[in-house]
Amino acid sequence: MPENEGQDIPLAAPTILDRSRHSISRRNIDPDALKVLNRLHRHGFLAYLVGGAVRDLMLGRTPQDFDVGTNARPRQVKKLFRNAYLIGRRFRLAQVRFQGGKVIEVATFRRDPGPGEPEPPEDGREDGHPEDAEFREGGACPGEELGAEEAKAAGGKPEEEKAGAGETETEHEAEEEEEEEEAAEGRGRRKGRPPLPPIAFGTPREDAFRRDITINALFYDISTFSVIDYTGGLEDMQRRRIRVIGPPERRYVEDPVRMWRVLRHAGRLGFSVEEETERAIAEHRLLLASCSGSRLYEELNKDLKSGASRPILGGLRRHGLLSVLLGAPGAFYETSEEASRRLEALLGVSDASAAAGRPLSAAETYGLLFHAWADGLLAGFSGDRFMLLHDALAGAAMAITLPRALAADLVQTLVIADRMLAALESGRMRWTLRRRARYAEASRLCAIVAEGRDEGSPDPFEVLFRRRFGGAPETGEKKRRRRRRPRRKPPSPPAEPEAS
Repeated sequence: MPENEGQDIPLAAPTILDRSRHSISRRNIDPDALKVLNRLHRHGFLAYLVGGAVRDLMLGRTPQDFDVGTNARPRQVKKLFRNAYLIGRRFRLAQVRFQGGKVIEVATFRRDPGPGEPEPPEDGREDGHPEDAEFREGGACPGEELGAEEAKAAGGKPEEEKAGAGETETEHEAEEEEEEEEAAEGRGRRKGRPPLPPIAFGTPREDAFRRDITINALFYDISTFSVIDYTGGLEDMQRRRIRVIGPPERRYVEDPVRMWRVLRHAGRLGFSVEEETERAIAEHRLLLASCSGSRLYEELNKDLKSGASRPILGGLRRHGLLSVLLGAPGAFYETSEEASRRLEALLGVSDASAAAGRPLSAAETYGLLFHAWADGLLAGFSGDRFMLLHDALAGAAMAITLPRALAADLVQTLVIADRMLAALESGRMRWTLRRRARYAEASRLCAIVAEGRDEGSPDPFEVLFRRRFGGAPETGEKKRRRRRRPRRKPPSPPAEPEAS
């Protein structure tokens, strides 16, 4: 399919910043990512640092991941790196693995699929790439691995030979790959499955326009050390705003989770949301309820573990998405300013713990998320509190699907923490709760709620209890008196017979 055929992709020339006009330095790029980029470039492929890594480097932040985009097909990438593994059944990408568990993901340029073609997986990854042969001029990066000629001059072997890399794929090898893919599709037919449609590979321009937001569609070309922008991301970055690529209404209908990603990046970066992009969120927010509950749960996990959960969930609340995702608890936070302030304070402690290298467990994190809501339910209730919270969560009408094990842990943690908070007021505590499986999580949750900080001790509740009341904590329980058995009377001696 020719570029731009049947697609709303502008053909205007991209904005290109040469090395003197941007702040990205190769010193700030992961060395293993540079190895991947340079090897692809030396073998005649386009090689770009893509997406979120380019955005963060432009903003002076440290990227979490360094992803690579290329016009090399997945099997071609695998032949260049013996430590590469292909993942994915349809939209395959290569994972080049290095020591220490580091993974550099290499994705082939893709385009939005046409009618009848499979949609690419919407996983929120921020890998992107550009194109055009005229941007491929430029020398090799100083300090990169030795190429074949340089290695021979130095009396050694080229890096490709050392790493077991292959040569650039020939026409014959490309035909073999196509035959192999056709054979795989034939195997699918033999197993009763329909044949797989062709993979929607594309050009870098098409790859840029299939992404969610403009600042994630920037590319860094390793051959010229330039930054390439097809979608206006550089201007949006300068104006510190988040803007969806394409008409927001259509993009949100295609994938409602894009609304969540817009607010996520705005919260993480402290950016505003472009007016049209924001207006469409209010109109289409209910579409989130149609998404997979397990997928929404994974998206929420990303935010709670990101170290920026407070601004992200604050954005979800202000735009009315929290009530869709969390049902009754979310609506409670959207309608109660006091509960919202309590939630933001607790999430701020969670973010600070993550920044300090002491991330909370899932039960603790979700305990902070649901604490203010659960506190109102448990106040003054004298019945079975575990069943009360269990039923309340089950009937909350959440779009997010909490795993059963997590929901059970959450209920235990919230109820035990509630008893601990009551003990801090009365000075009496049932220390038999220490035998409960979720005691440690409840102890940490209670201390965070009571003190507004995470002290990092093994049992912060006991430390806080002793600090307030001193000495050994009272149990609040009467000791059961041991029943003493009555003494047996010694047997009386047998009566002597009377004298006759």
